[in-house]
Amino acid sequence: MPEWAKRWLNYVPIAIMAALIGQELFIHHGRISLFSNNLELYAAIPSFLIAVWTRSLLGAVLSGVTALMVLRFLF
Repeated sequence: MPEWAKRWLNYVPIAIMAALIGQELFIHHGRISLFSNNLELYAAIPSFLIAVWTRSLLGAVLSGVTALMVLRFLF
């Protein structure tokens, strides 16, 4: 397999995850919902920041779940 194809294939899993997460965060009931009542997007922000800061998958998941639980309790 050529080197350019191997480099290209390295980005496929990242692209798939971005598409799945983007669809879950930004599309609700078949419509794009950026900020109005989008609790998942608000919970993803601290989760993303913790993931970047700590490089920990467990920390990112736990912070996202906790943030979503708190947001659903409050709203």
